[in-house]
Amino acid sequence: MGGKVAEELVYGADNVTSGASADIRGATSVAHYMVTQCGMSDALGNIDLASNYDLHSSETKAKIESEVRRLVEEGRERATKILSENRKELDIIAKALMEYEALSLEEVNKVLKGEKLPKLTGKPAAPLKLPDLVLPTGSLPGQSGSQTGVGATHGSNDSSSSSGGNGGAKL
Repeated sequence: MGGKVAEELVYGADNVTSGASADIRGATSVAHYMVTQCGMSDALGNIDLASNYDLHSSETKAKIESEVRRLVEEGRERATKILSENRKELDIIAKALMEYEALSLEEVNKVLKGEKLPKLTGKPAAPLKLPDLVLPTGSLPGQSGSQTGVGATHGSNDSSSSSGGNGGAKL
């Protein structure tokens, strides 16, 4: 829940991105596991609630949902408290993430110490190789026969090897 709470604190509750849904999904999944498989609910006890879930009564399922909701909300409250108490550091990291998009632990520590990170160059460290484009037969205008991809007849990039004399489509 830390990512969602951080976005709310930095940008406001109305400006939370869809990336926060991953926090919600993850927190809900962990809380459900804790309640149904680990016995981490005083209200439901130390029993396996995951096996034969469909056979549980609607009341038991409602209790499970209530406990999952409680755990997720407690996690949200804890994240809000921690991030609010460390707001200065949160703002420093948020600013760095806006510039770099992703930071390693080492980079986070440098940013928090006030050290500068190297500027982004915009060039990849290695050449990018794009995947070959494969289209279904007949997907290019004027294409017929048994071609299976752009510039290829049965996997060959040689247009002279095509059957039917229509040549391979080149992009």
